[in-house]
Amino acid sequence: MENHTLTIFRPVFENQLSLGKNEVCGECDAIFKNPLLPWIVGGKYRDTQERLLFVGKPHRGNSGHIFPSGLLDPIEPYLDWLMSCSWPYWRYTRDIVINIYGDLDPWDYIAFTNIIKCTNVGDGDTSTDKTSYKMAECCIQKLGVVSHEIRLLMPRTIIFYTYALFREFLRNLPETLGASSSYEVTPETHRVPCGQKWLGWWERRLSTPWSDNVRALVVGHPERMKRDEYVGLLTNWIKS
Repeated sequence: MENHTLTIFRPVFENQLSLGKNEVCGECDAIFKNPLLPWIVGGKYRDTQERLLFVGKPHRGNSGHIFPSGLLDPIEPYLDWLMSCSWPYWRYTRDIVINIYGDLDPWDYIAFTNIIKCTNVGDGDTSTDKTSYKMAECCIQKLGVVSHEIRLLMPRTIIFYTYALFREFLRNLPETLGASSSYEVTPETHRVPCGQKWLGWWERRLSTPWSDNVRALVVGHPERMKRDEYVGLLTNWIKS
């Protein structure tokens, strides 16, 4: 599996955005300030019709290689997690990707990143998410890091696992991506049944500089969701 994360993103994070060292990062109240590079940019990602990008919530821990700049490259532990971890975040995503691309190195066909680059949860900490409003404001809104990533990756299909995480910072997503037009397929408050629960499901279509039909879905996190129902909903949406 090829991973183009370092060649694409390291120069942008270190030189253009100066992550971890700029004034806005100085305002941020994250405990562990080692900005996380994207988990993976598959070698075949740009050749797919979907150009499927997953955007997760803030990560846990600082496992991986830390560069002198402070950037964190997570690829080594990530390879173990994506292949075998049973946590819904990894397993459900793995199942979705296999449903789309088959089980022969499916990760080579997608890109996967996080919406916030630093974390308040250390290695071995099993507590729930501790992301602060200030972290989201600095990283998503003031620095626009995830928007930089999206513009570099030019996806046609984006899944944000972040429905419960400060959605207000994604309301202006079309503007931050330079979209000439956009519309809501479902409103921000929309939910769909997933087993015995209701799943947040906010879908938009955008006309961006790289595609006239970018599909963006902000959906509830896989945690505590029934596997078959959740995987089926996301698989069907990607294929539709």
